[in-house]
Amino acid sequence: MTTFGLWQFTLDRDATIAAYARAVCGGSEGCSCNGCRNFRIVRERAFPEPFFRLLESLGIDYRKDGEVYHNARPAPGRHSYGGWFHFVGEFRVTGDFPVVPLGDGFSAWLVRKSAPELPALRGLSLVELDFQAENIPWALDEPEAT
Repeated sequence: MTTFGLWQFTLDRDATIAAYARAVCGGSEGCSCNGCRNFRIVRERAFPEPFFRLLESLGIDYRKDGEVYHNARPAPGRHSYGGWFHFVGEFRVTGDFPVVPLGDGFSAWLVRKSAPELPALRGLSLVELDFQAENIPWALDEPEAT
């Protein structure tokens, strides 16, 4: 049994790693909007170290998100994003639990799979890992998304 916050779940890390190895790219790679292009540039600075460790423990390739979306520009040069990943597993204990803060306005939580998965993960038993990031810098040399 594996846990994150108050959630308890099974994890097939090897199946998750194999599926991500088959995935050509993540959802944000297939989008040309300035919000996604900015996120791709700053992704390695956007995710705090505890989130990188979580992704690694689950077998998820951090470069292959299910999707990333731009929410708002709360302040000049700072942006709010959300997104998700999936991993192979099943819930054992789930509920309306509090999100898990992982540092600098970044939080994550688990839900039953509801958002679109990468094609390489289709047909597998999946758990969804969602995230919210409130302090993403703007790195594109063009006007900021609003």
